[in-house]
Amino acid sequence: MNIYQDESGCLGFNTGSSKYFVVALLCPQNSKHLANVIRKFKGRVLKSGWPSDLEIKAHNLFLARTDIRIPGNYKYKQTPEVPILDILTRLANCDIEIDAIVVLKNRINDDLRTLPYGILFNYYSGRVLIDRILCYDEVHLFVDETSRQTHDLLHFNGYIRTGALLSRKRNFPLEIVHGNSNVIHGISAADYVSWAIFRKYESRDERFFDLIKHKITNLKTYYFRQ
Repeated sequence: MNIYQDESGCLGFNTGSSKYFVVALLCPQNSKHLANVIRKFKGRVLKSGWPSDLEIKAHNLFLARTDIRIPGNYKYKQTPEVPILDILTRLANCDIEIDAIVVLKNRINDDLRTLPYGILFNYYSGRVLIDRILCYDEVHLFVDETSRQTHDLLHFNGYIRTGALLSRKRNFPLEIVHGNSNVIHGISAADYVSWAIFRKYESRDERFFDLIKHKITNLKTYYFRQ
């Protein structure tokens, strides 16, 4: 089984940082079909005037109105929600399952906020990812390559692999690939999904989430108490 993971929001605690952090998993029954859906969608966006050197991510699409990198002749410059609603509708018609974890960051204990970047990311990813991995006898996990690790403990691959093996209590095939969403279209699909979930919590805007909520099989909310 192929699993695609992406996240929205950040795990920083500076002024202006997001209030929430979301990790989303997308599990398609047919990865080739999913890739075709994303490939055709990106082709339509490019034909609409999107600059070829700017990645077609949900965040970039939504900010098109105010982004000086997006030319005025881009078809959806003034209606940036239209292509996002379109791709989420198409994903909702695919045979997919979605898992996600939503973290309210202001409930994270103060002594955990100073941990090196990557430790909390691994922890929250593991809370939703390992349960999904254990559903299958063989897993190919694809994660956005931009995820950073600045600590000397187990990095993401080792952390997830160790957690999965200990939970299953036996060895099994588990491949973890860190890739570019321009190349691995399933990661792009996970980006749109994670952004839709993030938008619901961060901005109380449920238009996008409502399109995919029937595909969500496991939605965890993770709040630390002071």
